[in-house]
Amino acid sequence: MATPVSGGRRRKAARAAAALGIAIVCVVLVAPILLYPFARDQGVFAAVADVVSAGGAPYRDAWDIKPPGIYYLFWLSFTLFGRSMLAPRLLDVLWTLAAAGVLIIVGRKLTSLRAGVAGAIFFLAFYALGFDYWTTTQCDGFASLPVALAGLALVRGEERRSVWLALLCGALVGVAIAIKLTLGGFLLLPVIAALTAGEPVRARVLRAAACVAGCALVLGAVALAMHATGALGDMLYLLFAWNAEYAALIQSRVPLSIRIPVETAKFLFGGQYLALKLISLLALVGVGASLRRRTERPLAWLAPAWAAVMLAGVYAQGKFHPYHWLPLLPPLALLAGQGLDSLHRFTAQAPRRWQAKTAMGAVVALVAGALGHGYLHQFAPQITYARGRVSFDQYAREFGEYGRGDFSLAADLEVARYLREHTSRDDCVYIWGFEPLVYFLSDRAPASRFITLQPLVSPWSPSEWRRELIGDLDRRKPAAILVLHNDVFPWVTGSVADSAQQLAGYPELSEFIQSRYRRATRVEDFTVWERR
Repeated sequence: MATPVSGGRRRKAARAAAALGIAIVCVVLVAPILLYPFARDQGVFAAVADVVSAGGAPYRDAWDIKPPGIYYLFWLSFTLFGRSMLAPRLLDVLWTLAAAGVLIIVGRKLTSLRAGVAGAIFFLAFYALGFDYWTTTQCDGFASLPVALAGLALVRGEERRSVWLALLCGALVGVAIAIKLTLGGFLLLPVIAALTAGEPVRARVLRAAACVAGCALVLGAVALAMHATGALGDMLYLLFAWNAEYAALIQSRVPLSIRIPVETAKFLFGGQYLALKLISLLALVGVGASLRRRTERPLAWLAPAWAAVMLAGVYAQGKFHPYHWLPLLPPLALLAGQGLDSLHRFTAQAPRRWQAKTAMGAVVALVAGALGHGYLHQFAPQITYARGRVSFDQYAREFGEYGRGDFSLAADLEVARYLREHTSRDDCVYIWGFEPLVYFLSDRAPASRFITLQPLVSPWSPSEWRRELIGDLDRRKPAAILVLHNDVFPWVTGSVADSAQQLAGYPELSEFIQSRYRRATRVEDFTVWERR
């Protein structure tokens, strides 16, 4: 007969084994992301991070339109793990796993440990299977951790009626805003939670004010840091004035009243994997469960409200790029975990328990099987490459079409190799196009802060920027200038002409290249001009 002590040890051992198994599943789900190379967006962030590493500042010395957090995250990854395409991916994986860990705690607080664990796994599964090399390691995804931590601070702060946790919650929202502006809407949730709590008005207002103050303190610190680098004016102009015009550049003629439900349904149920559809279905069950339990748990509304605020951020952007949906993943996963937990509770209370448990087991098996099938399909190239079945050059051909389309990793690698062979490490180069990844791959500094042609061809940009570019090229004398062909981005530039064709509308740059450079070669869609 087992003693209470031995029984307790067995339970502890079982819990430890279960925790280890869950941790292994979580790591395995996102580990192949480490083998993703950069796409164009990650090339932008890496190029700006290189400028920061050289003592420069975003906006002032490297032009882009994202909040500053993403550039410093890339810079941090290079500092911690070395300058490579692996470094930001590794930080992304660690960051995402940390967010999943926070969701376990939040889910346990809101519903149960079972719901929290399921929510964390669903979060990682949706991130791994629903997004690819282009749409991962984006600012929208990096913002998940500070928002999840803000959700945890909200729950704990309301439990303890703590002003300091309310201040921390607001500060974490400020961190998220510094990574992705549209996440500021989350601040409404701790303010609403504080103002509707059952306590004296003064205490409620104090906690709500603490949330707002925490957010303001972080954003004020960011503004001071940018001011210290001399980049604050450029940052404010790009984020709020220039971006306002860019945000209006929506190609679709379908009104938002139609696009919103269509795009939402497409995201939730239009993915190629059954597993993602099942997670979305469970999330809808979780919404119903949250609404039913609102009288039992004071914060049962949090996950649905969180999802609603994140959806509002997606709709406000109006472009519906795949990575814009990333902030929705944490609340969606929490709701799916709550949905699975509610099904488990239903089966436990059903009159015919064995039949209900069989049905529940079938649901779990279906979800697990769908996840496994989607995983093997999604990461087939990574698994093949990791097993040594193909070379890196062959693997690179999986990312974009060489000689076709507007992006090819293989072409970027080839032209970067050419630049390393024909220029010195101290030389700078200039790319007329939208391919800043080449700066990073070639390890050559850009000759101007305009690392893409976007600000120079957009009709709402200041005309003096074009004069600034010519001055930069005249002063820094890049060893090579690359001109892109077949890269048409009307949703970015508002034009249906490619970069080479747009030179006709910029005679000063065209004359500068023709008079001071000679045409050396063409690598895929890159015409390389070398200094005479």
